[in-house]
Order: sequence, then C-alpha cells, then structure tokens
Amino acid sequence: MTTLSPNELRTRWLALALLPAGALLLRSVPAEGLPVWVPFSTSCGAITGLPCVFCGMTRALHFLFRGDFARTLYFNWLAFPVVAALGTLVLVVLAEVVSDQNLLTRLPRPHVTRRSLTGLLGGLFLLWGLQVYLAVSLHKHELLNPAGPLYSFVVRQ
Repeated sequence: MTTLSPNELRTRWLALALLPAGALLLRSVPAEGLPVWVPFSTSCGAITGLPCVFCGMTRALHFLFRGDFARTLYFNWLAFPVVAALGTLVLVVLAEVVSDQNLLTRLPRPHVTRRSLTGLLGGLFLLWGLQVYLAVSLHKHELLNPAGPLYSFVVRQ
C-alpha cells in the first residue's frame, strides 16, 4: 500500500469537511428555493420533455436529509443509493485519513470492453425508461415539460 502524500491528505480532509457541509446546506434550504441554488436553469427534462435519470435528485436529497422518505421516493428514488454510495465514500476517506494509506489503489480496476460498455449503456437506458414511466404514470408534472419534443410521443392526452 502507498502512503498518502501531504496534498492527498489535504484533499481527503477537504472532502470530509465539504460532503457533510453540502448535505447540511441542502437540508437547510427550503424546497421552494432549490431552483435558485442550482447553477443551470434548464435541465434535460425541460429540453426533451421527459425526465432524465437524475431529474428531481436535488429535491429528493433535500427531503431525504430532512427525513421525509415519501417525498424522497416521489421525486427520485435513486437518492437512497446515491446517499449510500456517498456514505461509503466518506467512510473510505475517513479510513484513509486514519490509516494514512491510499486504500483505493487496492481495488481492482475494471476492464472496459465493448460488451461491458454496451451492458452499462443498456442498463442506463432501462433506468431512464423506468424514470420516465414513473414520472408519467404518477403524474409528476414538475418533472415533465409538455412543450418538449419527446413528451407528445410518450404521454397520451
């Protein structure tokens, strides 16, 4: 195992400070004020008319950090695995800081092939289809844009 350089150690401490601070900031901002905090005003859902895989994620994370699990599920159920992955990342970074070892270098690196890339893209496409189905079937109007070009192909009036 390799030890952490001083620059890597600083980066780890910065991540340990910023990730919880970002969660607290997201929790403290009212849900109605969230669009003001987002750096870009137009999402892919607003352009295409259908939600992307991560549409509603900011609001879902906001409600998850406030303990409102029903609204988290409503806006984007992927907030649960995203928070679990971020929690795991925080624990790994904390373990790296405590042990002064770069633990991530021990992980095997995935070998990217055409087959694995096709599987990944196919999985993302299926996940997107599930998000669109949930948004349309549950009438999530805040995630749909009737003026978008794909909206009329999917939603029957």
